[in-house]
Amino acid sequence: MSDPQVCKRCAATGPTCCQLGDSRSEFCFPLSEAERGRIREFAPDTGGFAMEPNSKAFVDALCRLFPGEEAAVRALFPERKEHLRLAVDGQGRCRFLGPGGCVVPTENRPYYCRIYPLWLAGDRITVFQSPSCLACQQALNQQDLLDCLGMTRAQVRDLMGRLRLVWGLPPAKGLPPVQKGF
Repeated sequence: MSDPQVCKRCAATGPTCCQLGDSRSEFCFPLSEAERGRIREFAPDTGGFAMEPNSKAFVDALCRLFPGEEAAVRALFPERKEHLRLAVDGQGRCRFLGPGGCVVPTENRPYYCRIYPLWLAGDRITVFQSPSCLACQQALNQQDLLDCLGMTRAQVRDLMGRLRLVWGLPPAKGLPPVQKGF
């Protein structure tokens, strides 16, 4: 059953997926200019963005998210260059995380935020093991989690296709074409 308040309740109990901890900000996912533009439409002049060096650990972590595409990932995020990411405060909390959850409307959020804690590995939907995620704690299985988040498998595939495109990765084989409206 869909639980549109699950992320809001999670933010109230903290920590959340939107809080990396002060020493883990280097692992914050990259943000495309298109995603930054959507956030700025909602919240211009927020200072919610930062440039982060592409550390070896960061690039290696991205490569694990895209097995078999390591060369493409390393070309997009070369070490000693930088990538754009969401800014965090001194406790590693996203600058857009308010007491009631994310203050950015869903349609303006980065694709990674919209798809998390789900991920697409090949054509298989997987779930990040996130002990702080209230939705993950409540769900008995993957379908339960999808239902709780109000998402379908098709939406996960569509969001992942969009994420790949804005990050500069080619469309994945076996994924349906990106749908309009997201």
